[in-house]
Amino acid sequence: MFYKRSESFRYTFGTPPEICLQLMDPLANQAVSPKIYCLLLDISPKGAKLFSEKELKPGEENVNLQFVLNHETITAGATVVWKQQYEEGWIYGADFERNSIKEMLILNEIRELKEIEMN
Repeated sequence: MFYKRSESFRYTFGTPPEICLQLMDPLANQAVSPKIYCLLLDISPKGAKLFSEKELKPGEENVNLQFVLNHETITAGATVVWKQQYEEGWIYGADFERNSIKEMLILNEIRELKEIEMN
């Protein structure tokens, strides 16, 4: 089978950057927790893999993520969809809320990061 796509849409960080996560009340659309600091392990336009020492509940937790990707500060709503215990904390998979403008922004920033990496 032939695929037209020649580039990966997921970017894995060598040194994971620190990001801020806040638990959100889905009905009131307000933060219900103080900022939780996490590490951004990898990212794609539709989601991310995170590490945190705080335990969250997959499927039940709506979160707001704030991070800097390349040079752009991005704030994205997401849902925690899976977790895996890892050493002193947890690794999580988060699906971003669908927003085509943010998806394009993340994709362009990933392309720039890969370009910088190759030079």
